[in-house]
Amino acid sequence: MSAVAASIAAAESEVSSEYELLRSSRRKTLSIQVRDGQVVVRAPLRVSQAAIDAFVRSRSGWISKHRQRQQQELATLGVRIEQGGKVPWQGEMLGLHWQRGASSRVEPVGDRLQLTGFQVTLSHRIRRTEADVVSDQLKGWFIQQAERRLKPRTLELARMTGLQPTAVEIGNWRGRWGQCSSRGEVKLNWRLLQLVPTLQDYVILHELCHLKHMNHGPQFHALLQRHCAEHPRLHTEIQRYTPWLKW
Repeated sequence: MSAVAASIAAAESEVSSEYELLRSSRRKTLSIQVRDGQVVVRAPLRVSQAAIDAFVRSRSGWISKHRQRQQQELATLGVRIEQGGKVPWQGEMLGLHWQRGASSRVEPVGDRLQLTGFQVTLSHRIRRTEADVVSDQLKGWFIQQAERRLKPRTLELARMTGLQPTAVEIGNWRGRWGQCSSRGEVKLNWRLLQLVPTLQDYVILHELCHLKHMNHGPQFHALLQRHCAEHPRLHTEIQRYTPWLKW
């Protein structure tokens, strides 16, 4: 076997051995998804393991391309809770530093119009790992800001569109930006504040449109198009920021 062939075989073997397999009785075809650099394969119950491995090997080039791109995005956009790390705010990566003091608090650096970083003070009494405490402090600060910013903006967009929720709440998920319940409640992830305002509005409008259509069918998309003409582009753009959901 030539060196090139051996390299290709090794890469295919690595790809085929590193994936999460999800079987379903309702699924009729095989599918592959690369999510956060990890490969997820969905398969019908009756498909053999050998057939699944062969299918994955046949898509090794596509998998490698998407895995590499996502890993690069994670390296660029990943939130780093460390001294001198980076935390996103309104689409910008801001510097993070912390120190010990009398009490724990988060102090944004900058002014009302533009923040340039985060300074966190940790109480001398804290004995937990500093990075864990800093993460908790930041999350608490983001939640407070979400209450002050996302709720009023949602009510403003509700008045503009005529799509009135029964309640607006702030949520904490690592897999979605927001959701709308069958009871008419719109819930928004505090992590939305990491995104630029245009993407924040897109998510809010998306959830408000679910008040009329609890699915992603043609009527839902027509309503979203009416209130957010650029939603196809924004839907594609927001996929890039999935790493910001992970902390």
